[in-house]
Amino acid sequence: MIIRVLPELESREQWIAFCRREQPYCLIERPACLVDFQTSFLQLTLFAPATANAAPDVTRDPVRYSLGSRHSMQPAWELIKGCQWSLHQLLDGLEQLDFDSNVRDNALLQLHGDLSVRKRFVHEPRLVAPAASGLLAPLTQLPDSLTHDELCRLLANQQWHSWRDLGANRASPQALLLSLQQQPAAWNLLHQGARLVLLYCGQPLASFIPDLTPPQPRLAGRG
Repeated sequence: MIIRVLPELESREQWIAFCRREQPYCLIERPACLVDFQTSFLQLTLFAPATANAAPDVTRDPVRYSLGSRHSMQPAWELIKGCQWSLHQLLDGLEQLDFDSNVRDNALLQLHGDLSVRKRFVHEPRLVAPAASGLLAPLTQLPDSLTHDELCRLLANQQWHSWRDLGANRASPQALLLSLQQQPAAWNLLHQGARLVLLYCGQPLASFIPDLTPPQPRLAGRG
């Protein structure tokens, strides 16, 4: 499965567009979170603290919140609406809840009715946050035959040019990188001259020409 990557979920329009997808299951860049809207439950897997004053910790296991009702998706929708349609605000409130007590009694998110909220840490080696790609070192030379790890390093550090989408739906390099890391057995690589073709379950999805130019520093251009 190719996991779609969205920049954010911070408005009513963005939430509605997300839930209208064939699979309401996406990775969000800001904050780094995997969002999965199931039948009547919203599952949020947070890779790093969402609060502004919290230091990121890429070594900690992700935190998974499951919230909703056994009978209807309405309580989850009401909670999202109550947080001004902001994923940031929703996660910030969840991180401040006291899970050592009954979260129904905590007024921070105005929990009520049959809405339940659960929290647990998840340890899944193939669960990858968007920023985790920055931990992969760039290639300094191109081998005759690329390994899976070397291909991931090329994509993670944007060491390519002349990108072409070959599938029916456009898939970003970051989305392909996530799928490569989560489902390595589903991917194959073909060489067509200088161009590399990525195949998912035997179907070509994208191609590019490797470029070993060192990537720009992560903090460049930020002020």
